[in-house]
Amino acid sequence: MKNSDILQRIGFAFRFALALIVVATTMAVACPQPETGQPVPVDPDTETKSEARVTFESRTDTGIYFDNGDSIVYDEARFQQAVNHNRKNFRIQSDDQMRYFNLNFTDKIPQKFGEEAVAKITFRNATSSETVVIVKFKAVIVKNGKMWLWNELQQLGVIIPSF
Repeated sequence: MKNSDILQRIGFAFRFALALIVVATTMAVACPQPETGQPVPVDPDTETKSEARVTFESRTDTGIYFDNGDSIVYDEARFQQAVNHNRKNFRIQSDDQMRYFNLNFTDKIPQKFGEEAVAKITFRNATSSETVVIVKFKAVIVKNGKMWLWNELQQLGVIIPSF
């Protein structure tokens, strides 16, 4: 093989590679670009709500509400309540301490509608032993100095003072 044949083949390979690069670049530039518009926010009034959540949102008394209809609700005549801002803690307990509900936020405390937060909940009904759960709540109502926090998966809601 002569030097001129080798140079001719190298030149052909170079032109072929250059042509491929030009075609690929042209195709990439010609592709339509994705739309970069702002996402449409979810309208809270059109959000699908479970029957349990609708029932929970109709409540007004401070307490914890379970999907089976049980609840521990603050009654000023028979219960005490406490808020500790530094520890991100809220607690209600009956005067005989047989029923209580303790909520401790692990990180942040939700302040506005739609905000989410994780909390450790410890509770005891008069007929049950102590139960501890860790729940991710979503603030579904914030008004009149109270927050309605809901977990759809566990069908569990709490109404607590805003703090």
